[in-house]
Amino acid sequence: MNIALVEDLKDEQMRISHIIKEYASANHINIELSIFNNAESFLESYRPLKYTLIFMDIYMDKMTGIEAARQIRTIDNDTLIVFLTTSRDHAFSAFDVHAYHYIIKPESDESLKTSLNKVLDDITAMHSANIEKLIISLNGADTGIPYHNIKYVSSNRNYVQIICKNGSEYHPRMTFSKICDILGKDHRFLCINRGILINMDYIIDFGDTCELEGGHTFPVNVREKKSLNQIRRNYVFNKLHNRHDLGGANI
Repeated sequence: MNIALVEDLKDEQMRISHIIKEYASANHINIELSIFNNAESFLESYRPLKYTLIFMDIYMDKMTGIEAARQIRTIDNDTLIVFLTTSRDHAFSAFDVHAYHYIIKPESDESLKTSLNKVLDDITAMHSANIEKLIISLNGADTGIPYHNIKYVSSNRNYVQIICKNGSEYHPRMTFSKICDILGKDHRFLCINRGILINMDYIIDFGDTCELEGGHTFPVNVREKKSLNQIRRNYVFNKLHNRHDLGGANI
């Protein structure tokens, strides 16, 4: 799970990051935490769907958390945003940018821990409920690759490779067609050209070519480009809709 913390106060960074790391350790969850000192530096490297969850302080120098969230929503309607603040003054503004939660930062570490852990519990439960794995055989043993870790699958004649978000690469003794039959039942996977199946959660740009996180670029089938792009748009829209049904604007 990738989490971003955007907070300009060092003491608060340490306090919040400690709670998150403690939660990850206690629950045996792999959490990658990226910390940013201001909204501007965060937005410089931001890409849609880059983070599962964003903890965003509202009161920061120059650009506020609300302003940053508005910029995020111009390119990403899906990522969960949780505001951290000392006041309820911006609750309605948070609603306007579809915030998942709005946490008043208490002085007590235990109170803050309770609030943050509640959010992390909810997100973890949402992810656990949807974890599916592609079972492949490697060295005579079955290995399960979580769907959400698969970035793309490509084929060159009889050579099939599966590339994951952490850089892992697998070469299963399965045909590309068989893998497509399995993964194609999951709406996040899209065959954009012959021998190229991508996970739409990792798309950065889509046009004549499809660019994925990590610098992977593939040609898009020219004749089907329009319909493929519409499928991608529908997927993003449906993810947003489903998340709101789960209480995505919980303020």
